[in-house]
Amino acid sequence: MQMDKLEQGRRTQSWAKFAKTLKRGSTITWTDLDAWIDGDADAFGKQIRRLAKVLDKADVSIARGEDRSEEYDVPYVFHHSLRGDGALNYERELEQLPRLSRIGEFRMARRYEFLRHRMQLAWTAVGFDEAALREVLLHGPDAAEWPTKAKRSPAKMRRALARLAEVEELRNAFFEGSLYLVMKGVHKYRKLGIDTLDLVQEGNISLFQAAEGFDWRRDVRFKTYAEYWINQAFLKMLYNNVRTVRVPVWVQKTLKKIKDLQAEAVHRTGRELSPSEVGKQLDMSADKVEALLKTQRYAVSLDAEVGGEDGGATVSDLLVDSSVRPVHEQVVDVALPERLAEVLDSLPERERTILELRFGLGGKEPRTLFEVGEILGVSAERVRQLQEAAIRRLKLPKTRERLSQFVGA
Repeated sequence: MQMDKLEQGRRTQSWAKFAKTLKRGSTITWTDLDAWIDGDADAFGKQIRRLAKVLDKADVSIARGEDRSEEYDVPYVFHHSLRGDGALNYERELEQLPRLSRIGEFRMARRYEFLRHRMQLAWTAVGFDEAALREVLLHGPDAAEWPTKAKRSPAKMRRALARLAEVEELRNAFFEGSLYLVMKGVHKYRKLGIDTLDLVQEGNISLFQAAEGFDWRRDVRFKTYAEYWINQAFLKMLYNNVRTVRVPVWVQKTLKKIKDLQAEAVHRTGRELSPSEVGKQLDMSADKVEALLKTQRYAVSLDAEVGGEDGGATVSDLLVDSSVRPVHEQVVDVALPERLAEVLDSLPERERTILELRFGLGGKEPRTLFEVGEILGVSAERVRQLQEAAIRRLKLPKTRERLSQFVGA
């Protein structure tokens, strides 16, 4: 009992000595904080309350300072397979950022909890509750509705904004050292029907949620905790957005189990399992397995394009409509110039003009690319490009059909 009082007396004396060393309005670094928040986990809450009181009394600010080498590992190197996904430059930027080490993760988490507590005190003092404070953290101070008390306390409001800036600076450093986790997940789930940049955005949001919910007292690395959040966010996004007709999540998870079993069987025996064999391993009937497999058929829009970017055809163009008379029965005796004029009218004005000038349509004299370019005020190369675009339009199924009767005439 007496020893506990002596220890408490020493700590009180130490806090008093620390408070005297602080100059009013000065700035300390994250590293300076570590000496006061790296103690026992059970006493952490009491420590940060005492530290926040001491620092606020002297109006001390907190900034990044110089990073410690043991807090970071070498940057993560990717395989640069996102060249065609629009995320290659972003991936290369991430390769310049060092990764947080185990020590760095725990220190960042402790610092973040302290700075968030200190910020909460400042924002509560001007009338913000926990829900409004979370909105401020997510979307910035302009996103939340400011209470009347805040408008009447400009000095306290400036302090609250300064505390928010401190949290954001540390949170950014925390995220920068962990963003490689998002990109690792993107490599895992890309090419499954979701745009790569959408995956990156969803992963970054889930990283923020992981930072908010991470508890360093459990002695689990932030890396492990964040990877779980990121994977769950990607799976939820895929389950809800990949299919045109949504299939229940439990069905998609069961399909994944079936797919994994089939892949393992092919690797081990060289053949796929039958529905009855799959059913035995998953404890379900063969009929249910077959019904689940039928849900893998995806809906296809009739307006979906086929034949590449320049094809111009849609799925509906390839289907036979029995209610429509065949083309050869609908052909009427129309003169070629009239039909050609109708087709040309469907083209953009500049492309139609280029075809008329280049090929001498409508009784005009054929002209060279250079001559047409001078008339239109563009280069010969640009005329050639527009000419090719116009010809591609004429080759579209609907247009080609209108001119097919004149082929060979």
